[in-house]
Amino acid sequence: MVLYVEPLPARGEALTTNTARTTLLLNGEPLPWEDWAYEFREKMPKQLAEFVREKAAAVTEKDHINSIKDRLKNIMDLYKVSRYRPAPAGVYLSDESSAVRVGRSPFSGAKSEGGGGTGHEVGAATKGDRDGEVGNIYHLFEKKGGTPSEKSAVDPFPVVKWVSIKNGRTEDDGMEDKAAKFIHNQNTLLVNADFRVFKDMIARLCREKDAGIGPDLQSTVEEVVHQWFEQALVETVIGVQQMRGSKEWGPEEIEKALSPEALTSAVMQRYHVYIACRRDLGAKFGKFVAASG
Repeated sequence: MVLYVEPLPARGEALTTNTARTTLLLNGEPLPWEDWAYEFREKMPKQLAEFVREKAAAVTEKDHINSIKDRLKNIMDLYKVSRYRPAPAGVYLSDESSAVRVGRSPFSGAKSEGGGGTGHEVGAATKGDRDGEVGNIYHLFEKKGGTPSEKSAVDPFPVVKWVSIKNGRTEDDGMEDKAAKFIHNQNTLLVNADFRVFKDMIARLCREKDAGIGPDLQSTVEEVVHQWFEQALVETVIGVQQMRGSKEWGPEEIEKALSPEALTSAVMQRYHVYIACRRDLGAKFGKFVAASG
Protein backbone atom coordinates (compact mmCIF):
# COMPACT_ATOMS: atom_id res chain seq x y z
CA MET A 1 0.00 0.00 0.00
CA VAL A 2 1.23 3.50 -0.84
CA LEU A 3 -0.03 6.74 0.72
CA TYR A 4 0.44 10.01 -1.18
CA VAL A 5 0.52 13.03 1.13
CA GLU A 6 -0.13 16.44 -0.41
CA PRO A 7 1.19 19.39 1.63
CA LEU A 8 -1.58 21.95 2.28
CA PRO A 9 -0.19 24.60 4.65
CA ALA A 10 -2.65 26.59 6.74
CA ARG A 11 -2.96 30.34 6.26
CA GLY A 12 0.17 32.06 7.50
CA GLU A 13 2.35 28.93 7.29
CA ALA A 14 5.33 28.84 4.93
CA LEU A 15 6.00 25.60 3.06
CA THR A 16 9.49 25.52 1.50
CA THR A 17 12.31 23.07 0.85
CA ASN A 18 15.86 22.82 2.07
CA THR A 19 18.67 24.09 -0.18
CA ALA A 20 19.17 20.68 -1.79
CA ARG A 21 15.42 20.39 -2.43
CA THR A 22 15.34 16.96 -0.75
CA THR A 23 13.20 17.81 2.31
CA LEU A 24 10.06 19.87 2.82
CA LEU A 25 10.15 22.47 5.60
CA LEU A 26 7.15 23.96 7.36
CA ASN A 27 7.97 27.38 8.81
CA GLY A 28 11.64 26.45 8.51
CA GLU A 29 11.28 23.17 10.44
CA PRO A 30 11.15 19.54 9.21
CA LEU A 31 7.65 18.15 8.82
CA PRO A 32 6.33 16.35 11.96
CA TRP A 33 6.26 12.87 10.44
CA GLU A 34 6.34 11.09 13.82
CA ASP A 35 3.25 12.98 15.00
CA TRP A 36 1.42 12.29 11.75
CA ALA A 37 2.34 8.60 11.90
CA TYR A 38 0.92 8.42 15.42
CA GLU A 39 -2.27 10.23 14.39
CA PHE A 40 -2.71 7.93 11.38
CA ARG A 41 -2.18 4.87 13.58
CA GLU A 42 -4.83 6.08 16.02
CA LYS A 43 -7.37 6.73 13.22
CA MET A 44 -6.37 3.90 10.92
CA PRO A 45 -9.17 2.42 8.78
CA LYS A 46 -10.59 -0.70 10.42
CA GLN A 47 -9.66 -3.06 7.57
CA LEU A 48 -6.07 -1.84 7.52
CA ALA A 49 -5.80 -1.94 11.33
CA GLU A 50 -6.90 -5.59 11.35
CA PHE A 51 -4.37 -6.43 8.64
CA VAL A 52 -1.56 -4.76 10.63
CA ARG A 53 -2.56 -6.58 13.84
CA GLU A 54 -2.62 -9.91 12.01
CA LYS A 55 0.87 -9.41 10.62
CA ALA A 56 2.25 -8.05 13.90
CA ALA A 57 0.95 -11.09 15.80
CA ALA A 58 3.03 -13.35 13.55
CA VAL A 59 6.26 -11.44 14.15
CA THR A 60 8.80 -13.09 16.47
CA GLU A 61 12.51 -12.76 17.16
CA LYS A 62 13.10 -15.29 14.36
CA ASP A 63 11.73 -12.87 11.77
CA HIS A 64 14.40 -10.22 12.33
CA ILE A 65 16.69 -11.78 9.75
CA ASN A 66 14.10 -11.23 6.98
CA SER A 67 13.87 -7.52 7.81
CA ILE A 68 17.66 -7.29 7.95
CA LYS A 69 18.03 -8.98 4.57
CA ASP A 70 15.48 -6.59 3.10
CA ARG A 71 17.39 -3.54 4.40
CA LEU A 72 20.73 -4.81 3.13
CA LYS A 73 19.66 -6.25 -0.23
CA ASN A 74 20.61 -3.12 -2.18
CA ILE A 75 24.12 -2.91 -0.72
CA MET A 76 25.10 -6.59 -0.48
CA ASP A 77 27.88 -5.96 -2.96
CA LEU A 78 29.63 -4.03 -0.17
CA TYR A 79 29.80 -7.16 1.98
CA LYS A 80 31.11 -9.78 -0.38
CA VAL A 81 33.62 -10.58 -3.08
CA SER A 82 32.09 -12.37 -6.06
CA ARG A 83 32.93 -16.06 -5.95
CA TYR A 84 32.51 -18.84 -8.48
CA ARG A 85 32.43 -22.63 -8.79
CA PRO A 86 33.57 -24.84 -11.70
CA ALA A 87 30.80 -25.62 -14.20
CA PRO A 88 31.38 -27.05 -17.71
CA ALA A 89 28.70 -24.77 -19.20
CA GLY A 90 29.57 -21.75 -17.06
CA VAL A 91 29.67 -18.31 -18.67
CA TYR A 92 32.41 -16.95 -16.38
CA LEU A 93 36.12 -17.79 -16.32
CA SER A 94 37.66 -18.29 -12.87
CA ASP A 95 41.07 -18.82 -11.34
CA GLU A 96 41.33 -22.28 -9.75
CA SER A 97 44.53 -21.26 -7.98
CA SER A 98 42.53 -18.86 -5.79
CA ALA A 99 40.92 -21.66 -3.74
CA VAL A 100 41.70 -21.33 -0.05
CA ARG A 101 44.50 -23.90 0.36
CA VAL A 102 45.76 -27.28 -0.79
CA GLY A 103 43.08 -29.62 0.56
CA ARG A 104 40.09 -31.80 -0.22
CA SER A 105 37.03 -29.95 -1.39
CA PRO A 106 33.96 -30.78 0.71
CA PHE A 107 31.81 -30.34 -2.41
CA SER A 108 33.51 -32.37 -5.14
CA GLY A 109 36.05 -34.62 -3.43
CA ALA A 110 38.73 -33.24 -5.76
CA LYS A 111 41.99 -31.60 -4.80
CA SER A 112 42.02 -27.80 -4.95
CA GLU A 113 45.22 -25.81 -4.82
CA GLY A 114 45.84 -22.18 -4.03
CA GLY A 115 47.45 -19.45 -2.08
CA GLY A 116 44.64 -17.91 -0.08
CA GLY A 117 42.72 -16.23 -2.89
CA THR A 118 45.28 -13.50 -3.41
CA GLY A 119 46.59 -14.33 -6.88
CA HIS A 120 50.12 -15.35 -5.83
CA GLU A 121 51.85 -18.58 -6.87
CA VAL A 122 50.32 -22.00 -6.16
CA GLY A 123 51.49 -23.51 -2.91
CA ALA A 124 52.81 -20.29 -1.37
CA ALA A 125 52.31 -20.30 2.42
CA THR A 126 50.06 -17.62 3.90
CA LYS A 127 47.89 -17.17 6.97
CA GLY A 128 45.05 -18.48 4.82
CA ASP A 129 46.91 -21.78 4.29
CA ARG A 130 47.05 -22.99 7.89
CA ASP A 131 45.81 -26.32 9.15
CA GLY A 132 42.06 -26.37 9.56
CA GLU A 133 41.20 -24.27 6.50
CA VAL A 134 39.61 -26.65 4.01
CA GLY A 135 39.95 -26.05 0.29
CA ASN A 136 36.68 -24.74 -1.09
CA ILE A 137 35.79 -24.72 -4.79
CA TYR A 138 33.31 -21.91 -4.11
CA HIS A 139 36.26 -19.66 -3.21
CA LEU A 140 37.24 -19.10 -6.84
CA PHE A 141 37.68 -15.67 -8.35
CA GLU A 142 37.08 -14.47 -11.89
CA LYS A 143 40.03 -14.63 -14.27
CA LYS A 144 40.41 -14.14 -18.01
CA GLY A 145 41.39 -17.40 -19.69
CA GLY A 146 40.44 -19.41 -16.61
CA THR A 147 38.15 -22.38 -16.00
CA PRO A 148 34.46 -22.23 -17.10
CA SER A 149 32.45 -21.46 -13.96
CA GLU A 150 29.17 -20.16 -12.63
CA LYS A 151 28.48 -17.74 -9.81
CA SER A 152 28.03 -19.33 -6.41
CA ALA A 153 24.76 -18.51 -4.65
CA VAL A 154 25.73 -19.29 -1.06
CA ASP A 155 23.59 -17.45 1.52
CA PRO A 156 26.06 -15.51 3.72
CA PHE A 157 23.56 -14.85 6.52
CA PRO A 158 23.94 -16.80 9.77
CA VAL A 159 21.11 -18.45 11.68
CA VAL A 160 20.33 -16.13 14.62
CA LYS A 161 19.02 -17.27 18.02
CA TRP A 162 18.38 -14.99 20.99
CA VAL A 163 19.15 -16.76 24.26
CA SER A 164 18.84 -15.82 27.93
CA ILE A 165 19.10 -17.35 31.39
CA LYS A 166 15.31 -17.43 31.43
CA ASN A 167 15.11 -19.66 28.35
CA GLY A 168 17.99 -22.00 29.07
CA ARG A 169 21.28 -20.15 28.70
CA THR A 170 23.83 -21.05 31.39
CA GLU A 171 26.29 -18.71 33.11
CA ASP A 172 29.27 -20.86 32.10
CA ASP A 173 28.56 -20.80 28.35
CA GLY A 174 31.17 -18.11 27.62
CA MET A 175 28.53 -15.46 26.96
CA GLU A 176 28.15 -13.94 30.43
CA ASP A 177 28.28 -10.14 30.03
CA LYS A 178 29.07 -10.60 26.32
CA ALA A 179 26.85 -9.64 23.39
CA ALA A 180 27.00 -12.82 21.33
CA LYS A 181 28.80 -15.99 20.35
CA PHE A 182 29.30 -17.30 16.80
CA ILE A 183 29.39 -21.07 16.24
CA HIS A 184 31.44 -21.44 13.05
CA ASN A 185 30.65 -25.02 12.09
CA GLN A 186 26.90 -24.37 12.39
CA ASN A 187 26.92 -20.84 10.95
CA THR A 188 24.85 -19.88 13.99
CA LEU A 189 24.90 -16.60 15.90
CA LEU A 190 23.74 -16.81 19.53
CA VAL A 191 22.79 -13.38 20.90
CA ASN A 192 22.67 -12.82 24.65
CA ALA A 193 19.36 -11.14 25.56
CA ASP A 194 20.71 -10.65 29.12
CA PHE A 195 23.57 -8.41 27.96
CA ARG A 196 23.40 -5.15 29.91
CA VAL A 197 23.99 -2.91 26.86
CA PHE A 198 20.78 -4.24 25.30
CA LYS A 199 18.87 -3.93 28.57
CA ASP A 200 20.13 -0.37 29.15
CA MET A 201 18.96 0.69 25.69
CA ILE A 202 15.53 -0.83 26.30
CA ALA A 203 15.23 0.92 29.68
CA ARG A 204 16.31 4.27 28.23
CA LEU A 205 13.78 4.14 25.40
CA CYS A 206 10.98 3.07 27.74
CA ARG A 207 11.71 6.06 29.98
CA GLU A 208 11.47 8.41 27.01
CA LYS A 209 7.88 7.47 26.25
CA ASP A 210 4.73 8.80 27.89
CA ALA A 211 3.60 6.70 30.86
CA GLY A 212 0.14 5.98 29.50
CA ILE A 213 1.08 3.72 26.60
CA GLY A 214 0.24 0.49 28.42
CA PRO A 215 1.66 -3.03 28.66
CA ASP A 216 2.69 -3.20 25.00
CA LEU A 217 5.48 -0.67 25.51
CA GLN A 218 8.12 -2.91 27.11
CA SER A 219 7.69 -5.79 24.67
CA THR A 220 7.59 -3.51 21.62
CA VAL A 221 10.69 -1.57 22.68
CA GLU A 222 12.53 -4.83 23.38
CA GLU A 223 11.60 -6.18 19.95
CA VAL A 224 12.81 -3.03 18.16
CA VAL A 225 16.06 -2.82 20.16
CA HIS A 226 16.83 -6.49 19.57
CA GLN A 227 16.24 -6.12 15.85
CA TRP A 228 18.69 -3.23 15.40
CA PHE A 229 21.43 -4.74 17.57
CA GLU A 230 20.94 -8.02 15.73
CA GLN A 231 21.53 -6.22 12.44
CA ALA A 232 24.83 -4.82 13.73
CA LEU A 233 25.95 -8.33 14.72
CA VAL A 234 24.77 -9.97 11.49
CA GLU A 235 26.58 -7.35 9.39
CA THR A 236 29.74 -7.99 11.41
CA VAL A 237 29.52 -11.75 10.84
CA ILE A 238 28.89 -11.62 7.09
CA GLY A 239 31.53 -8.92 6.66
CA VAL A 240 34.25 -10.84 8.52
CA GLN A 241 33.33 -14.14 6.84
CA GLN A 242 34.10 -12.60 3.45
CA MET A 243 37.70 -12.10 4.58
CA ARG A 244 38.14 -15.85 5.03
CA GLY A 245 40.90 -17.35 2.93
CA SER A 246 42.58 -14.10 1.92
CA LYS A 247 46.28 -13.59 2.58
CA GLU A 248 46.12 -12.08 6.07
CA TRP A 249 42.93 -13.79 7.24
CA GLY A 250 43.43 -17.44 8.12
CA PRO A 251 41.27 -19.48 10.52
CA GLU A 252 42.86 -17.98 13.64
CA GLU A 253 42.23 -14.41 12.52
CA ILE A 254 38.63 -15.19 11.57
CA GLU A 255 38.04 -16.86 14.94
CA LYS A 256 39.43 -13.84 16.80
CA ALA A 257 37.36 -11.40 14.73
CA LEU A 258 34.19 -13.36 15.54
CA SER A 259 34.97 -14.13 19.18
CA PRO A 260 32.48 -13.11 21.91
CA GLU A 261 34.77 -10.22 22.83
CA ALA A 262 34.98 -8.97 19.23
CA LEU A 263 31.22 -9.29 18.72
CA THR A 264 30.70 -7.33 21.92
CA SER A 265 32.91 -4.57 20.53
CA ALA A 266 30.72 -4.51 17.41
CA VAL A 267 27.68 -3.34 19.41
CA MET A 268 29.46 -0.83 21.63
CA GLN A 269 28.57 2.11 19.39
CA ARG A 270 25.11 3.28 20.40
CA TYR A 271 24.21 6.39 18.41
CA HIS A 272 22.95 4.83 15.16
CA VAL A 273 21.05 2.06 16.95
CA TYR A 274 19.44 4.61 19.28
CA ILE A 275 18.34 6.86 16.40
CA ALA A 276 16.96 3.90 14.42
CA CYS A 277 15.01 2.64 17.44
CA ARG A 278 13.57 6.11 18.14
CA ARG A 279 12.43 6.39 14.54
CA ASP A 280 10.69 3.00 14.60
CA LEU A 281 9.09 3.60 17.99
CA GLY A 282 8.01 7.11 17.02
CA ALA A 283 6.03 5.62 14.15
CA LYS A 284 4.39 3.16 16.55
CA PHE A 285 3.74 5.31 19.61
CA GLY A 286 4.08 8.95 18.56
CA LYS A 287 6.61 11.65 19.37
CA PHE A 288 9.22 10.99 22.07
CA VAL A 289 9.36 13.08 25.21
CA ALA A 290 12.61 14.40 26.67
CA ALA A 291 14.83 11.74 28.23
CA SER A 292 15.13 11.68 32.00
CA GLY A 293 18.74 10.58 32.09
